[in-house]
Amino acid sequence: HEQRSGFENGECHGGNKNAQNATVNDLVPIVSGFDKILWINYDSLTHQELILCNAKRDNNQDANLGEQKISFSANDLEAWRKSRIRALETLKDALAAHFSRHSDESSLLIIMDDNFQLRSMRRDVYRSCQEILSTALPSSQTIIFFSTAYFSAPLEVCLQRNQQRSVKERIPADVMNRMALVMEPPDETKPYASFERFHTSIDNSYNSLDADTDIWNSEMLNRIDECLKKSVLSPILPKVELSLKEIAQLEQQRMRQREETLKCQIQRIDQLLRKLVGAVGRVEKKRSKKANEVRKSIMERIRKHDNAVNRSDDSIVQYFACSILGEEMKNDWYDVDNP
Repeated sequence: HEQRSGFENGECHGGNKNAQNATVNDLVPIVSGFDKILWINYDSLTHQELILCNAKRDNNQDANLGEQKISFSANDLEAWRKSRIRALETLKDALAAHFSRHSDESSLLIIMDDNFQLRSMRRDVYRSCQEILSTALPSSQTIIFFSTAYFSAPLEVCLQRNQQRSVKERIPADVMNRMALVMEPPDETKPYASFERFHTSIDNSYNSLDADTDIWNSEMLNRIDECLKKSVLSPILPKVELSLKEIAQLEQQRMRQREETLKCQIQRIDQLLRKLVGAVGRVEKKRSKKANEVRKSIMERIRKHDNAVNRSDDSIVQYFACSILGEEMKNDWYDVDNP
């Protein structure tokens, strides 16, 4: 074997990456081609960091571990941020150590186990590999491959599975809902996403009690294996420092991309509001004028980039309804004497 590092980045839709409770043994058909395996599990790192945070602050806010959390605490968020830094450091240390063994021609598979709901999170991992290649001594044996296994399941399935977890391990439902809204599946056609050209998407919505579980596992492993083999044909290149002109061009591209994204978002919200105005008019025509005024007010705030406005469809509908029926809601729904 040449001294190579195979890299696989695992992620799962809707916060359900542990639905299969996978272990290294489950990957024997794939990892049999590698001499060494390193599994970096973000959940485990977050748990370790949370223990340290609670001990450092002598904070008992997480003492009732038997109770389900309805939201994440400050310690949870700090532990989550630190675990991501620690995961990348562990990756770079492992690669540096592997490539420092010049007489060792073994191969290494590193599996990063996380949701990676944002493309930027996956890009950070890719760039960490590039950094190692930039600092490593030039050698024909210093090679890193990168691929992504994307496990997807409908939000409803993920929420159901979340309820089957032990109480202390459940993720707050609002966190899972938000994650589903921002989930970015691998797509090499997106700007700055060429690093994702080697990926495989796997439907993870099946019931683990189904009789076809073994068949599903076999197909899944074969698809991942094929993805890894393809990535071997195009290893990661060292990071190249950009010129000031190239940096300026990239920034202009980012600005155009943000403007395009914002424009699409504004169009989507405007179409939604126009449908709501039409629905109001069909039910109670006298409210049509008020409904249209509310639509204009909301759109004005959106176009001014008001960060206080939650732009999800549910929030827009709720805000629209409250603005139209505010007085009735206040009198009928929030009446203290009639809860």
